Amino acid sequence: MQALLSSKRTKRMTTNIRAVALLTNHILRQVPLRSATRSLASLSGGQAVAKIADEFPHMDAVRFLHKNQKFAFKDVDTNAEEIACGFCEQGFQPGDIVLSWIPNHFSEQTILEFACSKAGFILYKLDPNLGKNPEAAKRALKSALEITKANIFVTQEAGSDVNYVRLVKEVIPEIRVWDFSEGLPFLSPRFPHLRYPVHTGFDFQDKIGMIPYRHMLSPSGDLPDLLKEYDPLKGSTPLYGEFEVDSDGIPTSKGKIWTNDEVKKANNWPIYNCILNKEYKEIEGIGNIW
Repeated sequence: MQALLSSKRTKRMTTNIRAVALLTNHILRQVPLRSATRSLASLSGGQAVAKIADEFPHMDAVRFLHKNQKFAFKDVDTNAEEIACGFCEQGFQPGDIVLSWIPNHFSEQTILEFACSKAGFILYKLDPNLGKNPEAAKRALKSALEITKANIFVTQEAGSDVNYVRLVKEVIPEIRVWDFSEGLPFLSPRFPHLRYPVHTGFDFQDKIGMIPYRHMLSPSGDLPDLLKEYDPLKGSTPLYGEFEVDSDGIPTSKGKIWTNDEVKKANNWPIYNCILNKEYKEIEGIGNIW
């Protein structure tokens, strides 16, 4: 009898242990999966590339044949962080507008995309191909600045036999006479919202009213402190603004504003996405290298 009772108790214990194990396994499968999904969905592109850079700092991320630049993940993250920090140190904040006139095959464009994600800026892009038609280019730039009320404008210096700085001066003539070395904030009555016109060249010669892109790199590491008073950045933070354009490619109004998550899902920025997916790419150069 005692042996029989012991046998029954053993069976009950075994059954209970199996039930607990099944329940535990179910919980372990379900709960962490949901938590991980929420965690990944909450990351901005800037946060995601920082995480990748921590895990694979020296792995090659992308090579731009224009200027023959190769970036490891740590390079992408560091450069984007320093550009974001450089702008935020000048008083810019999440929600501010950046207008880019840089082609996608320039490394500066991809770094700027990640910098905007890190700083919470909304980035609009103006088609650089418009530069081949100077009159259309000037109309497009004027319209884009007025529509977006951009606080920061970043352009290539020159490319494909087009001097973009010269075109910019015709649209924003204050650039011809303004001198950033005097320490005064930029002011244009035509575009009162514009604070920083930036170019991708290396110096101030004939461009004293603009800031070289490389001068905006700040290695201070202060970005977290500069952003701590604002809402945390995440996947649902706005990142990319589209233009509605006419048949000539001239912006006529604002279009959809895409969040970090939507930019990645829709593959709006292919090079940016390849980096986030850890897919090494070599980006062909186009036109002359200046």
